Amino acid sequence: MIAHGTFSLKSAEYNLKNLKMKKLLYITLIAFGIGLFASSCYDDDSTLDVNAIPDITLDTTGVATLTVYQFENLKVIPELDHQGLSESELEYEWKINLEPNDTIYEVVGNERDLDFLVEFKPNLSGNFHQLVYTVTNTRTNLDHIFAWPVKVLNNIGEGLVVAHTEDGATTDISHIMSPSVTPDYEEVSVKHNVYSAINGSTIPGITKQMRYTKLGRDDVMFGITETSIYTINTLDYTFGGSNGDLFYAERSNYEPQALGGVNQGDLYLANGTITSTYLGASTKIGLPFDSDFTAPDIIAANGVSNPIVVISFYDEVNGQFVYQPSVTPFGDNTMYATPNSPSGAFDPTTQPGYVNLAAGVSTTGEFMHLLKNNGTGEVALFTFDEGVSGFPTPEAPKPIAKFDLSGAPGIDEAENFAFLDDQKVMYYATSTKVYAVLYGTATPTIEERYTVPSGETITTLQVYRQADYPVRFSGEYMPLNNKALIMSTFDDTTGRVYLLPYINTGIGNIDTPNIEIFSGFGKVTAIATQL
Repeated sequence: MIAHGTFSLKSAEYNLKNLKMKKLLYITLIAFGIGLFASSCYDDDSTLDVNAIPDITLDTTGVATLTVYQFENLKVIPELDHQGLSESELEYEWKINLEPNDTIYEVVGNERDLDFLVEFKPNLSGNFHQLVYTVTNTRTNLDHIFAWPVKVLNNIGEGLVVAHTEDGATTDISHIMSPSVTPDYEEVSVKHNVYSAINGSTIPGITKQMRYTKLGRDDVMFGITETSIYTINTLDYTFGGSNGDLFYAERSNYEPQALGGVNQGDLYLANGTITSTYLGASTKIGLPFDSDFTAPDIIAANGVSNPIVVISFYDEVNGQFVYQPSVTPFGDNTMYATPNSPSGAFDPTTQPGYVNLAAGVSTTGEFMHLLKNNGTGEVALFTFDEGVSGFPTPEAPKPIAKFDLSGAPGIDEAENFAFLDDQKVMYYATSTKVYAVLYGTATPTIEERYTVPSGETITTLQVYRQADYPVRFSGEYMPLNNKALIMSTFDDTTGRVYLLPYINTGIGNIDTPNIEIFSGFGKVTAIATQL
C-alpha cells in the first residue's frame, strides 16, 4: 500500500493520489524556470489612507515544475497567507490546459486544495501543461493567480493488458501492474478504461485477441476484432492505425483470424492464409504465403530460435495436418502435407471431419493439436515430434500419439484451453471449472483444478508468459513466467482477472493461497502481456 501524507509548498513535497486505488504517493518538485506570477492589488486612492487591501501570497520556495504520472492523482495543498481574510471571503479555481502550450483550459477544481486525476498522455521532451491556481478575494473582487508547468510521465509499464466490453459492441482497454507481473514494482495498480480516457472513445467491435510487438522502433499492441486489425501505441495508449494503415498492399477485406509470433516473425492469419513479417524491421505487414492449404484460426507456431519446423496446423478443409519448415526468405517457407509414417501412431493425411480447438508447442519442439470431430463428437489430442533436421528441407514431424478425451468432464462445452510447454499438461475450462489433462502416460488423467465463485462465468484462459517469451537476449524472466494461468470471469456486472499460479510439475495443481484477483472491468474478451 502506498503511504498517505500531506503536502505544502513550503516543504516542496506533493502528494499524488490514485483515485481508483485510493493510494497516495509523493512527487518531487523539479527546479525549472517559469514566470510564476500573482496579480497585484489596484490602488484605491479614495480609501487608501483608511482601508488597506489585504494581499494573498503563496510560499513558493523551491517550487518550479510539477511532475505527475499518467493515471495518478495530483493532490496539491498550497500554503497560503491571506493576511487575516477568512476562508469564507475567498474563492478558488484550478484549471489546466488540455494540450501542452495550448490556450484552451479546463477547470479541474474549485476547492482550496487540488485533487485531480491526470489522464493526459505523457509529455514529449520540452512540452508541458500549465496548471493555473486563482484565489479570488470576494471582498475586493481581486484575483491572485499562480501558475506552474506540469510534466506528465508514462505510468504504464510491463504488466497485463485487458480488453473488455461494457456494451457488447465496442472494446475498451485497461491495464494491470503488480509485483507478480511487473519487474521491480511493489504496488498493485489497476488502471481502468485507459484507451477511452486517452482517445475519447472506445474501439469499434469486440477484441478477440491481442499481441504486443515492435512496429519499426515503436512498441505497439496489436488487436483484432471480427472485421478489423488495429494497433495501440503502448507509450501513451493512443490509437496507432487500423486495417489499410497497417499493410503494404490493401486487402479486399479485413476479417482477421488470429495473431501469432515466432523468432523474427510476426504472424497474421486471415482468409485461410498466413502472413509473416518481421515488424521489428518493418512498419507494415507484407503479403501472405502462397499455398494450396487453408489455415485455420488456430495453429501451432514454434517461437524458439532456429526450430526444425516452425508451423504445424490441422487443415479443416482438406482433413489433414500441414507443416511449414520456415517463415523466412532464407529457409523453406513452403507448406507441406504431413506424410503418413509406417511407425506413426495415426495417419495424418486422413483425419477428416475435425475442427480445431487448441494447439501448442513444447520446449522440445513437440506439436500438440486438440481437435473435435463434428460428426462423432470425439475430442482427441494429436501429438507430433519436432521433425528431423535436414537441408534444404527437414523431415516432417512424425505422429507420436492420439489421446481420446471424449469422456473428459465438460469438455464438450469447453471453449478455453491452455497447453503447458514444459510438461505434459493441458488445461481446459468449462463455464465454471478449470480441469487439467495429464497426458504423460498412455492413458490421460483428467482432474479438476479450480472452481470459480458462484455467479461468475469463465471468459478467457491462457498461460502467463511475458511478451518476449521464449526468446530473451538479456535479463531474467519473472518468477511466475510460464508458471501461472491467467483467467477472466464475468458475473453479468463485473469482470475479474485471476492470476492462478500452478505447482507440482506434471500435475498442475493450483497454488490456491497465492491466487491474485483484479476486478472492476467489463466482460473480458482478451488479455495480453506487454513489456
